Amino acid sequence: MDLAEWFRAKRWVALLELIDNLPTACRLNEAIANDPEAAAHLAELRLSKPEDADPWSPRISEFDLNITMLREILHAIKGLRQVSIAAAGGKPGEEKPFPAPYTEIDRAIESAERNWAELFVQQFGFKSDDI
Repeated sequence: MDLAEWFRAKRWVALLELIDNLPTACRLNEAIANDPEAAAHLAELRLSKPEDADPWSPRISEFDLNITMLREILHAIKGLRQVSIAAAGGKPGEEKPFPAPYTEIDRAIESAERNWAELFVQQFGFKSDDI
C-alpha cells in the first residue's frame, strides 16, 4: 500500500478509513492529543456531550484476551478492597466495573428483553409506560 499514491489519487475516504482503524496507542493519536487546536475542539465536544449518550466502552477490536484478563484482575482487586474496608468496620462504596465493549448484539438483547417485559405486563392490564 502506497499512501502517497492514495493521496495523489485523492482517495480521501480510504485514507480516512485507514486512519480510523489505527490502534488507540499510536503516534497519530499522540500528536492529536498534544495539538492545542485539536485538544480544544475535543474538550468542547466532551463538554457538550448529551446526557443520554451511551457511556464510553472500549472498541471490540482492542478488547482481546489480555484485556479481558486484566479486567478480571481489576475487578478482583476492587472486590478485595471492598472486603478490606468492610473488615475494618467501614462502609465500602459501590465500585463501578470497568466497561466491556458494547455492541449491537447487546442493544438487540436489551430491546428483546424490553419487548418481553412489555408483553408480560400487558397480560396483567398494565401499560408499557408503567415499566
